[in-house]
Amino acid sequence: MSSSKPSSPSADPRPGTRHAGPEDLVLYALQFLAGEQAADLTHHFEHCAECLRELALVEGDLAACAFSVEPHSPPALARQRLRTQVARENRVAAQPALAAFGRNRSILASPEDEAPKRSRALTLLGWLGWILFAGLAVAGAKFYQEDAAQSARLGAQSSELERLNADSARAHQLLDALTDPDAAHVTLSAKPPAKAQPLGRVTYNRANGSLIFLADDLDPLVTGKVYELWLVPADGRNPIPAAVFHPDNHGNASVLLPTLPAGVPARNFGVSIEDEGGAQTPTPPYILAGSL
Repeated sequence: MSSSKPSSPSADPRPGTRHAGPEDLVLYALQFLAGEQAADLTHHFEHCAECLRELALVEGDLAACAFSVEPHSPPALARQRLRTQVARENRVAAQPALAAFGRNRSILASPEDEAPKRSRALTLLGWLGWILFAGLAVAGAKFYQEDAAQSARLGAQSSELERLNADSARAHQLLDALTDPDAAHVTLSAKPPAKAQPLGRVTYNRANGSLIFLADDLDPLVTGKVYELWLVPADGRNPIPAAVFHPDNHGNASVLLPTLPAGVPARNFGVSIEDEGGAQTPTPPYILAGSL
């Protein structure tokens, strides 16, 4: 048939060869063909303007798909299975006439050729779909991981900022309490015959109820016991529990800004030993005591 139209730009100069089908164009564009089959198509494209034009359209479509996903090569086993499938179908489905290809269809293609062509095209489309799906899945997973990591970093930074702000506010409160000119300063000492000589110091502001207590050389306590700090009002009311505390291994302890009612005039302060959890009334005697 091709020898009757030697001047046609789409005629193949090699008698008996066929135009490239759509699946051949895609496989050639993806570089999945090798050997003699690839060489034959290369030679055919050099002399067939119509097939070359269809190849350019296919390459353009594949390029558009490639820009929509992150490029990832299919597994080597998948590539080999695809090549094997294409080679098997090429042997089984002989093509005596010109096949449909590209966006046009040859009028010389026989109806019997359409079934194997459709089968091979569906197989190829299935593989292309798998490649695109795999690319989208990998891109989506990577985006999710990056988004989760960014959210975790932002959460950690936000928590750290909140902690620093709280520490800064606490430091300002302590500084204000210690430097307040209206604050009273009381020294609490142990009564003899204590073996050690623990010492405590209280800074108390009656107006706002702020209190800071620092102690040194306190004796360690047995399990189930705690130290408790008391404020004894000057108006004769019962002692007010300020806080319970444990000394460290060196006998040092502190009570910083416990919750106390404002406006209570203090007569003295004391420290007693109580059961774990503290008490509502002090258990005598005070191991440390001091008066204003």
